Amino acid sequence: MKQRIRAVGFDFDGTLIISEEEKALQMAEVFREKFRIRKGVESAYKKLNGKALSREEKVKALFQQFLKRNPAAGELRSIKSHFGRHYEKSLCTCPLFACTNIIKELKDQVDLVFLLSLEDRKEVLDLTKKCGLAKYFDEILGGPKTKIENLRHLLHKYRLKPAQVMYIGDAHSDVIASRAVNVKAVLVGKKHLYEKLKEDLEADFRFSSLCEIPYDINGLKR
Repeated sequence: MKQRIRAVGFDFDGTLIISEEEKALQMAEVFREKFRIRKGVESAYKKLNGKALSREEKVKALFQQFLKRNPAAGELRSIKSHFGRHYEKSLCTCPLFACTNIIKELKDQVDLVFLLSLEDRKEVLDLTKKCGLAKYFDEILGGPKTKIENLRHLLHKYRLKPAQVMYIGDAHSDVIASRAVNVKAVLVGKKHLYEKLKEDLEADFRFSSLCEIPYDINGLKR
């Protein structure tokens, strides 16, 4: 028997606000300013995106690759603060959530609508409140926990079965995180419609944009 969708989650990082490409540029700028690493960080960061890592885990991996050591606690705090300022600066215009009506429609169909990010949870909360987005979500989650950890938290807290949860994102890591906990994955973005990689990702549903997702999510068919 088909399970009714009880919870729908949205990726904050790319689907709503900022692309992985932009975050890679910002991280490269941080390493250039703080450690004088001028080449390779942007492409290295992009390669880490497909592993569903938290921002702190990505920074540690970049330290190993470019500085051949682990970061000190103070360095992690400094990069977190520095990158956070870059991140907030890019959001200073408070861009509106694309197709806001889809959230309103979904809230009438499900028990829970949540927002999930790899960015620091406090930063995400502050930004969503500032931009007027927080009111749309029952729960907002972020780093330092990974998306996989936060999805497991939601399943346990709300006693949800994986088949009752749908997660909407625009990055490969979003599908990987969904697959790790067996929740349904919706991949959005035109680039995914034409890549051979889409077969490997095995997303349950694919749409060229957030606006194309039907409001009747329980009527979706693969």
